[in-house]
Amino acid sequence: MVATKEDIAKFLLGKGYHLTALEFYQELLEDDGTELESLKQFLFNGNSNGVGSVSEFDPIKSVKEKNKKENNNNSTNNENESIKLKDDKISLLEYELRQCKDDLYRIKAQYNLVAGNGKPSSTIQSTSSASASASATSTTSTSSATSMNGITLSISEDDKDTLKELSKERIKQHELRILNYLVKSYLKKNNYTLTAVSMSEEIEEDCQHWSDVIGSKGTPEPPSILTMYRYFFENGDAGIQGALSRSMTEITKLKKDLYETESQWRESKKKLQLLQKEKDDLISKNKEFENKIEEFSRRGLLSPLRTSQHLSQTDLSNHIVSSPKFSTDGSGSGGSSKQQSPTITSSNSNTNGNVANNGIDINNLSIMRRTFRNLIEKRRQTVAFRIVSNMDDESEISVRIAEEVDKIRTLDSDNQSIVKIVADSLPNIVPGVLINKREELIPLILVVISNHPDETIRFSLTKLLFNLIKKPNEVQRHVIMRGCMALASFIGPQRTETEILSQCWEQLSEKYPERRVLVADSCGCLSQFASADLRLSLILSILQQLGEDKSSLVRESVAKNFALLVNFFDSPDKYNQIEESFKKLLYDSEVEVSVATRFHFLPSLANWADLLESLNSKLTNFLLTEMLSILNKYSAQKDEFKIPEQDTFKLDQLLLCFIDLIPRIHQSVISSSIFINEKDALQIENEYNKQEALYQFQINNQNNQNNNNGNYNKNTTTTTTTTTTSSSSSSSSSPSSTTTTPNDKDNKSTTASSTIINSAIRISILGNNEMLKLQSQFENYLMTTVGNEVSGGWPSLEWISNDFINKFIRIISCIPFYNSTVITGFSKALNLFCKTFGTVFTKRIVKNAFYKEFQKESIGGNNSNNNTIKKNRLLSIYTTGALQTLESSEFTTFLKDIIVQISMEERGWLHSDIPALVKCIELLCGNVFDKKKDVSEALCDLTANPSNQVRSCILNLLNFIIPVFKPEQIGNSVVPSLITMSTDPDRTVRFVCLGTLSIAVSFINDDSVIEKVAGAIDRILEDKNHMVELEFVNSMTKIIPTVKPRFRDSFILPRIIDLTRKNNHNPSNQQRKEMSQCLYECTRSYVSITSVPRELISEQVLPMLKLLLNDALLHDPTFKSMVQSLVNDLESSLKEDFKNSIGSKRNTSSNNLLNKIEPPNKWGLSWKPNK
Repeated sequence: MVATKEDIAKFLLGKGYHLTALEFYQELLEDDGTELESLKQFLFNGNSNGVGSVSEFDPIKSVKEKNKKENNNNSTNNENESIKLKDDKISLLEYELRQCKDDLYRIKAQYNLVAGNGKPSSTIQSTSSASASASATSTTSTSSATSMNGITLSISEDDKDTLKELSKERIKQHELRILNYLVKSYLKKNNYTLTAVSMSEEIEEDCQHWSDVIGSKGTPEPPSILTMYRYFFENGDAGIQGALSRSMTEITKLKKDLYETESQWRESKKKLQLLQKEKDDLISKNKEFENKIEEFSRRGLLSPLRTSQHLSQTDLSNHIVSSPKFSTDGSGSGGSSKQQSPTITSSNSNTNGNVANNGIDINNLSIMRRTFRNLIEKRRQTVAFRIVSNMDDESEISVRIAEEVDKIRTLDSDNQSIVKIVADSLPNIVPGVLINKREELIPLILVVISNHPDETIRFSLTKLLFNLIKKPNEVQRHVIMRGCMALASFIGPQRTETEILSQCWEQLSEKYPERRVLVADSCGCLSQFASADLRLSLILSILQQLGEDKSSLVRESVAKNFALLVNFFDSPDKYNQIEESFKKLLYDSEVEVSVATRFHFLPSLANWADLLESLNSKLTNFLLTEMLSILNKYSAQKDEFKIPEQDTFKLDQLLLCFIDLIPRIHQSVISSSIFINEKDALQIENEYNKQEALYQFQINNQNNQNNNNGNYNKNTTTTTTTTTTSSSSSSSSSPSSTTTTPNDKDNKSTTASSTIINSAIRISILGNNEMLKLQSQFENYLMTTVGNEVSGGWPSLEWISNDFINKFIRIISCIPFYNSTVITGFSKALNLFCKTFGTVFTKRIVKNAFYKEFQKESIGGNNSNNNTIKKNRLLSIYTTGALQTLESSEFTTFLKDIIVQISMEERGWLHSDIPALVKCIELLCGNVFDKKKDVSEALCDLTANPSNQVRSCILNLLNFIIPVFKPEQIGNSVVPSLITMSTDPDRTVRFVCLGTLSIAVSFINDDSVIEKVAGAIDRILEDKNHMVELEFVNSMTKIIPTVKPRFRDSFILPRIIDLTRKNNHNPSNQQRKEMSQCLYECTRSYVSITSVPRELISEQVLPMLKLLLNDALLHDPTFKSMVQSLVNDLESSLKEDFKNSIGSKRNTSSNNLLNKIEPPNKWGLSWKPNK
């Protein structure tokens, strides 16, 4: 279908292409004289009621405004800026030209009328304005052509050329008809009737009226020829002629400027097209994301978030339902129309833009700190809404019913919309017969509650809503909450308080815990729709009472919903009460409650405290104070004391909270720095927005996958009741679920790990990339301006460097160092703290603080027991915590120094501190820290120390850490050092090395390494010293059960026999007595092995025991009886084994003989026994 000219004109006007429409109109006039009425009315006669009035719509102005908008969107394009300026100038000059023409027409008409008729000026203006406006569209070409006939004295040469060119142009059809009509009218008016008739016959037109010429009744008739002559040419240069001359000159200049900029505009147009293409691509992508968001919103994943943000940022009156039921008086709907508005009281509304609600002057904060506070506010409104009542656990029923509930927002004033809701819900209600499908009633109940004028009826229906299901499961509670949130979003805070939250107070004493969980969920979900005073009073009181509930399911829900409520707190009035509730829930005996408190409650509490500028002084200090109050009573206990399990659990929960809070403490400290400029702060905020959007998108995708997996598990699991089905479907996200399948267990582990990750993301505001940049600047600041102490200019850094470190040291000095679990927990916390704050901070602040404690005794000369105990307890945590974040050389150097100082009793260290050193080495070599390689290298390096005490200390330490080494590590790193020390010139060192070698050989599997160890032991035994030999026997007694049989039979036993013979001839009775006792213990340990060959017992062990009987006279009679009893037992055992062996041989021989005898074959069968 071919579009007509009128259709094209309507399209251009409808799309706002006014300049193109003006050009199209002019081209039609020039080509074939066609004049479209719609374009003419729009461009020149905007006011259809009066001819000659100035048009209310200015196409030049609209184009100008359009260019302004386009240039604002492309402010970075310099060429667009130049085009904008020139277009503005052209538009302005054209507009002024048109105004000038109008004034000239009016003045000329006034002059002519006054001169000819003598009319008053008051009546002249209206008449002249009409004629001037009517003639504006048709006088240009005529006047120009006429001016060339002789009245051109005051026109410039440029204007003459222009007018000359205009006169040469071919006359257009519409111009010809108009001129014929004007000439004919002139002839008839001046009684040239015959000429007029002849003219009509010649032109073959009979136009008696103006409407016959133009074909339209709305177009004004131009003035007569006489009027035009008098108006334009009678007054010469002083009149309109001079004004026209000046106008023509200005127009010529404008055309020249337009021609100069036209080429530039065309080039810029190409670039704009490219930018427009990119813009369209971005718009399409944005629409895709909006569609995804709408899908998530329809499923209920984002509805609380989108509702709160949308209503708090836009005009809430746009979201008020237009039904008259929402604007009734207070008796009918609980308040005035102002109270019925769906306001959500924002936690960030400030009466003063520079002072927050908590009284903090924002202007006194640094740029980065203000940016960080804005990011905290964003985080409070995004993540917190996803943690209540397992909102990520969506089911098909929940999504569908939530969509029905959301339709309430679109109700019109008529009853048809309500009928639609009822019609959509009835098909789902009827098949369920109101038993298994009661949640389908929720949309209907909410419609009636929101529209019914009687407050009593609304209250009873709200009570019915809460009591709709006897024991609502997770999905059903979710659906009810979604409905209540949708209802509260448009009934306002007052009705929310009187009709919904009042039910929560009445439901506190419900019998079933599921209903009390519903009450807790209501307090959290509806807190965003309640007033600030109501949050601080009723809602807080309900959650505090439910926090004392006997059901762990209720307390877990309270912990989650406290996280929502706290997000709307700004003032510090209720902080102490919230902190006390946090402590009770954290110390809860049920693990699920404490875990929910840490994962959900802690991030919201940290956000609140940070906005109060009290994260360190309140929340962090609270955790430290609780730790100190628990451990302070054990500071005077001995190191062997074990902390009770109840206090260990509390410390574990506090440490986990502190570990989660460390990144946030670090970010809060850096955000208050003064070295971050506004540009970096803006870049960080933009990066945060990107990462937050990406995180939300990833979480939504993950939830969709989890929901699909949950649906698959539900389809493959046979259930008997609705409650069981819902319980198993939510087992992956609810830690309190007890009925699980193997798949459910996998889902639990996956969900637990993802929850930890989400908790870490929630509590941290800035991402890794931003923190790397800020950390580098932070370390540069420390290196250039901070020494070993921090003072002045940065309060938060001062608190961390002084108050926090000192209090943390005081806490860990109260832990008896044999409580390995507690020490490991504090070591991990200190390790993460040092890693987070960086190497420079650790070296200059943390290391210096611990060194002060280690050197206190030597500096002050005070050898009190308290200082010694404190140093011993600090040693393990400092070594396993702070030192692990430094270079390996730093750790090795400190370990060497501390071993030397304790061995030599230097710098306040004593030999009594060796147990603390041993415990420290054990922790380092354990599986938690796994520093075996570094420890073994440090110890092996010290084997060449010139001090005998140091080398002996090294051997004693190896006795404790060899059992935790792998056999390969022992053979490769420890044994070479021991072999070297076996030839030590000092007998004491060799004596200690003997026991260490015996321990090492019991863990070695390689025969070649065992032979080396055996050779080293032999070299030590060459000393022929009684104490060395006695140590050898005692050491072998310990390792006989675990050592390899070859080493035991071929090395240990022969040397024990040699020592027994030697001991019979020892002249010293005391030494002989000691050795015989040890030899007896060693022999008894040897014969207790069941795998010992009987030949060795009969040929070597029994003779050795008989030799020991020779030393019985040196002992009491008991020793002789023990040796003799052992000899008798071995002899009887040998006899019994001999008899058994003889019997087995006889049975074997008889069986062989029977096999050889063939029975008589009576039946002629060939038979042979089976062998």
